[in-house]
Amino acid sequence: MSLSHQDKSSRVHPGQIFVLFALTLPVLILFVGLAIDFGFAYVEKTTLSKAVDAAALAGMRNINSQAATPTQIALSAFNANYGTGLGRDISPPTVNVGFSTNANNNMVVNVTATATISTSFLRLIPGLNVLKVSSVSQVTRPRLIMSLVLDRSASMNLNGGAQALPTAVTDPNGGFLSYFDNNNDQVAEISFSSIATTDVTIRTNFVSPIPNAVKRMSFVGATFSQAGLLDGQTQINSVATPEGQEVVKVAVFFTDGWANTVQNTLKCPKSTSLNFGGCSPPEAAVGWCSGISFLNPVTGNAQNCDATTFPAQSTGTNEPLTPDSVGQTNVSNDAMYRALQVAESMRSQGIVIYSIGLGDKISQTFLQQIANDSHSPTYNASEPEGEAVFAPTANDLNVVFQTIAAEILLRISQ
Repeated sequence: MSLSHQDKSSRVHPGQIFVLFALTLPVLILFVGLAIDFGFAYVEKTTLSKAVDAAALAGMRNINSQAATPTQIALSAFNANYGTGLGRDISPPTVNVGFSTNANNNMVVNVTATATISTSFLRLIPGLNVLKVSSVSQVTRPRLIMSLVLDRSASMNLNGGAQALPTAVTDPNGGFLSYFDNNNDQVAEISFSSIATTDVTIRTNFVSPIPNAVKRMSFVGATFSQAGLLDGQTQINSVATPEGQEVVKVAVFFTDGWANTVQNTLKCPKSTSLNFGGCSPPEAAVGWCSGISFLNPVTGNAQNCDATTFPAQSTGTNEPLTPDSVGQTNVSNDAMYRALQVAESMRSQGIVIYSIGLGDKISQTFLQQIANDSHSPTYNASEPEGEAVFAPTANDLNVVFQTIAAEILLRISQ
């Protein structure tokens, strides 16, 4: 009697395996083909997405470009980022760039692109010899509300700034103002020396009045930075923003020296409000100025006052404001402190500050603190972060103002 028995009907013959393999092979090839071809399509879409994002941003940032139309710039950015794609393109991608405004009157750039790529395995299925891959990018540009605060003190005549500043700000072919939207952005221009003046109140259609005002500026007097920043803050805050409309608030603060002027009520001989100071230590060291001057806070004209008849209330000491290096240093330090307090107030209201320093009589630390630059020793990550940039000479002003313009455009077209 046999102890084991094998059912012959359960055996799988080699011929049967071949038949099964032959039947499943096309299915396996199809799934492998799907994975490969759709993998290529995914990579293509990623490449397209990168290119349309770059195009939309470039178009928005160059909305007022004089060198080429925003559409041309957007297309160039697309081509630079797309390159040759995967090398499987049937033809160059179709790209469309459109500019419009949304319900809140904010500028919108839409970029769409479609590429047609050849398939390797899917072509075995009728009608799937190619795949179309598309990507869309949209960038919304909020309205810019900006104060341009410019130093017009006498020292600008000694470092070339008086000649270089107007071109750097107003040149229609690459000057600072040329980067912004004359129809939608709102810009004010404030200048300051011994006193501050709002030369152009905040407005759209600024490309004529601000250049005219800047070209008329007379460079005389001291550096009352606090007043310039206060006027810039006032102009920005005067703009009513409709509910739901996104805006970006910016102040650009330019100077070629320390803040060196403050305003107090002094007895000269009766109690009166006076601006005083006017000479910072770096300027005194090279003979640009000396002592402490007293100025009418409305006209900026010199006014007589005996500096020895009152204590230095503004410096927190009991030293007389004698017209010597100690007095100059105390007043300048207090002038910078007061300017920093205004900048702190501006940031608390959501205003981003960019600062520009010209020459070698500036305090880089002071300007970094004004802007809340990440390199500032008092940088506060909970406040709007700006940037401080420096022009060693007047010849560098064009590039520096262009750098700040690019930073602002980057911020408003993220």
